Amino acid sequence: MESPERVVFQQSFEGLIRALGSRMDDDCVQRLRQVGIDPIRPLAVAYPLEVWVGALREAAATLAPQAPLDEAAALVGHRFLHGYGGTLIGRALLTGVRLLGPQRMLERMTRNLRTGTNYLEAHLEQQGPTHYVLTCRPVVIVGFYVGLFSAGLEISGAQQPVVRVLSTDGDTAVYDLTWT
Repeated sequence: MESPERVVFQQSFEGLIRALGSRMDDDCVQRLRQVGIDPIRPLAVAYPLEVWVGALREAAATLAPQAPLDEAAALVGHRFLHGYGGTLIGRALLTGVRLLGPQRMLERMTRNLRTGTNYLEAHLEQQGPTHYVLTCRPVVIVGFYVGLFSAGLEISGAQQPVVRVLSTDGDTAVYDLTWT
């Protein structure tokens, strides 16, 4: 049986557009159109993963043009989650995240990630009361998830969250998450 095409849903692109905010000028709009999304027109229900990767790269280049890709993508990931919270599905998700707290939010990570895509998987291992190791796959831009997880921990009530990349292997990334 053939596996389904990896797609990213409309609300993820809406969150990305919101993350760009006032930085989405005419040049940015043109670059996004070149990778396959028109941020000015109504969005499609879903886009191929390749369009998402291109849009993430353009957002990173727009928000932090001098920074290395993973560093810029972390900024995009952090801003993305706040933008995603302005979407219908994102608003519901982030309301739940606030109520659950950091531990329970992390325990539901695969479900949380699947609100925006049809392919992401996560495996969580608790190392201590406020220390977890999270393995995600397939990851396309490692730094994006650093910002995403950091913002998620903040929104869930974690104090002083720190997210580090422990390792990468192909499309798998392992993240170390701690907070006080």
